[in-house]
Amino acid sequence: MIVADRLDGGGGDVVPLCRELAIPRAGGTVFADILGVARTGRLVVIECKLWRNPQARREVLAQIVEYAALLRRWSFGDLTARLKRKLAIAEQNPIFELAKAKWPELEEAPFVDAVMRSLKLGDFQLIIAGDGIRSDTHAIAEHLNSQGAGLAQLTLLEIQLWQAASGNLVVLPSVPLRTEVLQQRVLVNGDGMPLQLEAPEIVSAASDETMESVVDPERANRRGVNRAFWQRFIDQVQFDHADQLPPRHGGDNWVRIPLPEPLGWITGFRSAGTRAEVGLFLTFHDEDGQNLFEGFHNDMAELRSESGLDLVTRLKSAAPFHAELGVFRPRSDLADDEQQLDWLCDAANDLSP
Repeated sequence: MIVADRLDGGGGDVVPLCRELAIPRAGGTVFADILGVARTGRLVVIECKLWRNPQARREVLAQIVEYAALLRRWSFGDLTARLKRKLAIAEQNPIFELAKAKWPELEEAPFVDAVMRSLKLGDFQLIIAGDGIRSDTHAIAEHLNSQGAGLAQLTLLEIQLWQAASGNLVVLPSVPLRTEVLQQRVLVNGDGMPLQLEAPEIVSAASDETMESVVDPERANRRGVNRAFWQRFIDQVQFDHADQLPPRHGGDNWVRIPLPEPLGWITGFRSAGTRAEVGLFLTFHDEDGQNLFEGFHNDMAELRSESGLDLVTRLKSAAPFHAELGVFRPRSDLADDEQQLDWLCDAANDLSP
């Protein structure tokens, strides 16, 4: 129960979108208790906590600020894809559909624009709900400013539970402290949207095996056949994620599917010889890659469930660190190129964010 009329910002009612939203990060996935959206298109993040001691208060403040910072990196396509998987629904725009069910007069284009703006600016309604909340408003503001949370509004929502003699449970929500709007300066373009500085793509050198120079006509013919296969993959693969960039050729018998940093890309490949395989995988290198890999490894059960893929990890080298996470199948399991192509297209969509 959210007392929307007590919150600053004129957001009005809130529609819940999902519970336990998985938000990937370096070091492991975190989960926002509740994600919702206001009629204005502003996203609402709610974290629930039993406030047993000061340590719990500090932890939940850090958590909700982290969720806001991570969500700000998402595009509308990122959020839509995550919700479609989480809710197991086929609607192309689940955020709008859920909102329109409550507010039939909503128009899709301006509502989607507002949600996109909420993400780009980090303009979220952050709500911490708990029993017996006690805190200093100025300390909270200083904490958020130190975290660089952007444009955010924090509300502490106190929930009191009372049980009547009849056995009925009475829920009394209240806002014990006023809210503060915290702003930081953001460079914007002519349309009022923030400017994002993108780092140039770092392309690592491919292995000697995959980039080996062609030295005979037979090998040249094989390379031509392989390139034609992967061009068909590039032309045919379709992604649920609206922002997913198309694959591009990487070398002999492999392609690169671009992903946001720090993931880099998914490698799609076919190999020959005694261990002939077809598959897709992410590569992790050095200390930063090891931390990211360990986070994924700890969440392996959830990743398998979410993607529907039999994901495995492969440690290539401990020092320097080099590991892979992906899905692999013997080429003998797939009768011909057509079956390989179909499997790769489906797996690439399931493996992408």
